Parts: sequence; structure tokens; C-alpha cells
Amino acid sequence: MGDNEVWHYILPFPFENEKRKLIWSVLQSKVGKSLLMNMKLDGRTYQRDFINGTLYSNKSIIEYLKRMVSADILEQGMEQVTTGKRKVRIKWYTPTKLGRWFILFLKPTEEIPPELVNKTIEEIFHVYAQSIVEVCENFGIDIEVFRQILNTEYNKKEANK
Repeated sequence: MGDNEVWHYILPFPFENEKRKLIWSVLQSKVGKSLLMNMKLDGRTYQRDFINGTLYSNKSIIEYLKRMVSADILEQGMEQVTTGKRKVRIKWYTPTKLGRWFILFLKPTEEIPPELVNKTIEEIFHVYAQSIVEVCENFGIDIEVFRQILNTEYNKKEANK
């Protein structure tokens, strides 16, 4: 395993190079960051809400939403809504676990409900735990090393209370 295959165990980024490039293009863009900042952490955000709620062109918004879906930051779907006598299909987006992590990274903490912070932290820790198990298997590291580190840090915190 080379260095490129190790770092994804440490950061919650996709291993595929193309997805990482898409994520960086989103995070480096005012449009991408704005869309993430306006995304609901839980539940659906509708495409029309992005289009009506930002100053960017429809084309730019749609392009960045596609990038985020391709990068596994967002999931998308359609639902049918009746308006008067017409049936209209509307597109919605929800953040993936990775997407919620990026949204939490970008949003001010006071805007995030504590229960959602707890849920997301648990999800991210689960991702790290999976990576730790995998890295232990791949590099012949005794998993007890990581258990001991967690116990040591917990005990330090408890001793300082």
C-alpha cells in the first residue's frame, strides 16, 4: 500500500480520486459552499429552494448539485406534486453522511441542533472506527493500541473533572 492508499483512513473523504476532485471543486467554490450552507441537515431540500434562495444562475446551481451527487455528498430524488390541476415533478436533495459532515464543517455551530451534532459525530466516529479496523488488518497493527489510546484519553478527561 502506498501513501495514497493510507490517508483516506484518516480523513472522511472518498478513496476515488475523481470524487475527491469533485469535493474540492465544490468546497473551493462560492456557489458550492453556498449550496451546502443552505442545505437542510435532516430532510429534503428542493432544487427550487436553491434556485429561489441564492443569487447564482440556475445553470451554476444545477451544475454544482450534480457535482455533489456524483461525489456522494448528496442524494437526489423526485416527487410528484399536484398544483391546481397540474401534476409537477420536483427534484429534492438530502445530504449523505459525508455531506452532513461537510455541512457541519461549514455552518456556524449555533445553527445546528445539538441532537443532530451528536448523531453526525457518532456517524463520523463509526466511519473512523471502520477505517481503524481496516488499517489494523491491512498493516498488521494490534487493535488494542487504539482501544488503549481511547481509554487513556477518556481517563485523562475524567481525572481533570
